Amino acid sequence: MNEPTPSPSRLLRAFSVVVQWVLWLLLVAWLLLGLAWGGLHWWIVPRIDQFRPLLETQASRVLGVPVRIGGISAESTGMIPSFELRDVTLLDPAGRVALRLPRVLAALSPRSLMQLGFEQLYIDQPVLDMRRTADGRILIGGLDFSSATRHDTQALDWFFSQTEFVIHDGLLRWSDDQRTAPPLALTQVDLVLRNKVRSHALRIDATPPP
Repeated sequence: MNEPTPSPSRLLRAFSVVVQWVLWLLLVAWLLLGLAWGGLHWWIVPRIDQFRPLLETQASRVLGVPVRIGGISAESTGMIPSFELRDVTLLDPAGRVALRLPRVLAALSPRSLMQLGFEQLYIDQPVLDMRRTADGRILIGGLDFSSATRHDTQALDWFFSQTEFVIHDGLLRWSDDQRTAPPLALTQVDLVLRNKVRSHALRIDATPPP
């Protein structure tokens, strides 16, 4: 006489249900990832320059100074596209161009997206104006750095979390409204900053005036 087959234990049934839910969640996640990838490459990338006014408005609101972007383009060379911004300018409170970025390349990766950052930021031939005003305020790129705030600390934390930041052939100009001396300019400024979890490596080269 055959003995009855024992029924699965509650633990085994619960484990089976959990595995099924996990598989369904993975399937949904892959579907959402595929939709996001398709939307990024086939809808956003060809129309990236149409978002330029929105990016200018948001950047101006966050930084507190007028931001102008000449053009934006994207290139789908891999799973995640790279972006190029052209003729980016920041104006100081007097309406002068305090920071000019002729060409900015932004490379992304899955890791950098999860950290809301970039794999590499490459800035070609930037022109940065640093100024001490007559009342003693320090303006860098049109931004007032006279007093440190929590917002400034958050911005620095974000900057030092980026994997690689590169400046090539830049121009740094220092103007002092409290003195009558002409502006001081550093040319051929090259900077490379590489950030890891527990270390930072920085190199800067520049040519001073004669």
